Amino acid sequence: MREDRRLAGPFIAYAGFVTTPRYFDHSPQEFLRVAPKGVGVAQRVMHVPDYGFALHERAANFDQLEESAVCLGEAGCQVVGQVGTNWVHCNGTTPEDIRALCETIGERSGARFLMAGLCIADALGALGARRIAVANGYYRDDWRDGINRFLAQAGFEILWAGNLIDQGLYRSVTELEEVERRTDWCYPARDVVRAVHHAHLAAPEADAVVQTGAGFRTVSHIEAIEGLIGKPLVPSDVALYWAMLGHLALGVPIRGFGRLMGTLA
Repeated sequence: MREDRRLAGPFIAYAGFVTTPRYFDHSPQEFLRVAPKGVGVAQRVMHVPDYGFALHERAANFDQLEESAVCLGEAGCQVVGQVGTNWVHCNGTTPEDIRALCETIGERSGARFLMAGLCIADALGALGARRIAVANGYYRDDWRDGINRFLAQAGFEILWAGNLIDQGLYRSVTELEEVERRTDWCYPARDVVRAVHHAHLAAPEADAVVQTGAGFRTVSHIEAIEGLIGKPLVPSDVALYWAMLGHLALGVPIRGFGRLMGTLA
């Protein structure tokens, strides 16, 4: 990031997002709801023709993460957040592998590079949580198993984990696909609340509940959900925004968006 460019521009800080192919991801708009006034944001949607959201497609296009981050870094971004939790494990990578990758991409792009899946682990560590319950939401079985393996490798004890079908909230992948067609992968708030609450009830002794999917938006609901479960919720979206704002270190307290965001000063 060129410091003279940042100082000459209209924003107090510059953030970028790398987002999933063939998906209208409004994470940048959600981020601006949380960020202090005056933060600027740019977005790069990865281009993969006929992308179908399968893990093997992510693995095959993994190099686009660096390409996208470099584009955003050259555009002036100081921090780049990658949306889509499953990218951290699609190649069988460990937390150590992903941390090293983020450092490498950061050096090459000139911007701090953060991946949502690793941000969940870092957020749990910042909250002092070791025992967790995981609400895997709409995740297919291989997505669920991959991210849970990743979290276990990061040193967390998973007391309970399951997706919407495991929880009995939906009966089949076909039903999930119908919701996804109708909502463009932006699940209704009732599903978010029910899934997190179920995970909490399944392991009430957990230090925190994790919510793994970016399609479960929590910015509007995290305070109410934490009031319901009486403990921190660490969702993919908020964990990424927390890490990005933490790197920018703007010195502005973030209130009204859950316990994790409340740790920023």
